[in-house]
Amino acid sequence: MSLALMSQLITIVLCIGVIVQATRMMRELKAVTNGDMSAVVTGLDRATLQASAVLADLKRTLGTDGAALAQALADGQELQEELTMLIGIANSMAERLVDAGKTRPGPTINMAEASAPPIMSAPIAMPAHMPAQPVAPVMPDATFVTPELPETQESKEAREIREMLEPYLREIA
Repeated sequence: MSLALMSQLITIVLCIGVIVQATRMMRELKAVTNGDMSAVVTGLDRATLQASAVLADLKRTLGTDGAALAQALADGQELQEELTMLIGIANSMAERLVDAGKTRPGPTINMAEASAPPIMSAPIAMPAHMPAQPVAPVMPDATFVTPELPETQESKEAREIREMLEPYLREIA
């Protein structure tokens, strides 16, 4: 619902209220001209009591709901600021990882060699307690060892950022 449509609906409701009040006032003025003053006073007294009750309810509602909405808005703005900061940190970390991957690429595996089954020169004798069933060839685990490098300024920054993000990540998890 757009703002213009909502304001028009509110204006319609207020206009209907004005028409109802004008009709009531016309009846009251006719009663005054006819000389029935006690009925006019009673009607005005009743209308005044109803209006004061409505105003008290409105004031109470605005006091509680308005404060709750203001608090929710403030909390939302704080979360937005924190998330913006976290997104900025994550983007800079991603850029650093991409740059690090470009400057120092990892080892490559030739997929043709890696997918070939291992060559067995002789059949393997199975122990008596194991059933004789075909065993699928297993590819040995490839382990990549990276040499220990001295801690650079970039890795110190990455560690500091990781330490700063850990409380937020624990909250999310």
